[in-house]
Amino acid sequence: MIPIIVMSSGAGTNFDAIATSIEKGKLDAKIMSVISDQENALVFAKAKQKGIPTHFVDFKKSPIESCLQIFSNEKPVFLVLAGFMRILPKKILEYFKSSRGYYRVTNIHPSLLPSFQGMDAYQKAFHYGVKYTGVTVHLVDEVLDHGPVCAQMPFDISESNSEAEVIAQGLKVEHALYSDTLAWILPEKFKISKRDKERICVFKS
Repeated sequence: MIPIIVMSSGAGTNFDAIATSIEKGKLDAKIMSVISDQENALVFAKAKQKGIPTHFVDFKKSPIESCLQIFSNEKPVFLVLAGFMRILPKKILEYFKSSRGYYRVTNIHPSLLPSFQGMDAYQKAFHYGVKYTGVTVHLVDEVLDHGPVCAQMPFDISESNSEAEVIAQGLKVEHALYSDTLAWILPEKFKISKRDKERICVFKS
């Protein structure tokens, strides 16, 4: 089992989906703990129900020292961001630096990157009036919502009548896509290639 730490700022629905995939044997990983920058994050209750340790890290004070101490104690191989709403300091990324040149840090973003970077991506897509939006799983680098793309899944929002409908559609896609992608990302069954000017993760059995 590959040891991972999950970082989340909110409700933890992607954490829940990942944990369920592990429980069902679909994902060969062990969640060592959950870190949040929100002291009362709903993800904490979900983690505690599953017997998974939790850590509140105040990113306004000493996040680097706190996180590195947790990593030192728990020895994660990958850091899995699941609705974590902060840019990670480079020193945290560097803990997960692979000898192959990338960081062992994954993220899921609610758009087809590079479209709609940043916060509230589903809402932006709805108000912009696009017919399709989607979900992206990518490796994290030093740039916001950047890094090698591992997987993308589009979905049709042309008949959606509200932001809430788009969000509900997106969460269903997220929960399936993230776990399926982590199944080959965590054991590092991929190579990084270039597509046009972008880097992508290509599955390699």
